[in-house]
Amino acid sequence: MRRTTTVAKVLLVGLVVMLVSAGTIFAASQGGSQGNNTKGVTIQVNPSSRTVDRGEPVNYSVSLTSTNGFSGSVTPTVSGLPASTTAAFTPASVTLASGKTATVTLTVATSATTPDGKADLTIATAAGASQAAAVVVQLHVLSSKKSFTIFGNLGTQLTPGATLPLNLSFANPNNKSLALTSLSVAITGITRTQAAAAAALPCTASDYVVTNYAGSYPFTVPVGSSSLQSLGIAPALWPKIAMLDTALNQDGCKGATLQFSYSGAGEGN
Repeated sequence: MRRTTTVAKVLLVGLVVMLVSAGTIFAASQGGSQGNNTKGVTIQVNPSSRTVDRGEPVNYSVSLTSTNGFSGSVTPTVSGLPASTTAAFTPASVTLASGKTATVTLTVATSATTPDGKADLTIATAAGASQAAAVVVQLHVLSSKKSFTIFGNLGTQLTPGATLPLNLSFANPNNKSLALTSLSVAITGITRTQAAAAAALPCTASDYVVTNYAGSYPFTVPVGSSSLQSLGIAPALWPKIAMLDTALNQDGCKGATLQFSYSGAGEGN
């Protein structure tokens, strides 16, 4: 019985040794089949997505790393740019030593005519020994039209035949100044006095003449609150409201309150 037991133990130990050896051989074989010893370059880009206002530039940081002993000159490339967009790497090329990493900056410059939307940019390297697997990053281009508020009032009552300048004010909540490219004023309502309304005396927008802003475009509206006056624009260029002097509006428009609407467009500077 003792001899039989001893033999069984020896066989078991031998079996364990064989299993371990087989596992080691399998792992080595698997690693050898998946390995890639081709010399080359890997690319990493940070960030992988950028958002930019149309007309503004944006930067990506591109890291180029030598793999498997590669050394030599590497020239990065980019494709997939939207229309009216340019790109440049700084520096345009780098020289890598074996196992080393170099970083270049990709600057993408949009323009006023770059279309809004998302674009996929493909970053690679020039063909040759340093050819790298391409990396795709995203560029989101937003319209440079910005929201802002225009308001104002005449400050005094108009009389028949009189003309008053309208010193418009602006509230720019954006984090950058705006280049105003249009500005207009319109009369949208007239509130007559109770006496004029009770007597059915007429007063309409046709009793007034609106002269819109006569200055040049674009003009800059800074962040926060401002006005035509605070911007140093001459009153002669401000919008103007005139009341006609007719037989009918003498009493109907006397003391009337005007309501205005304002519109304009501004692009981020």
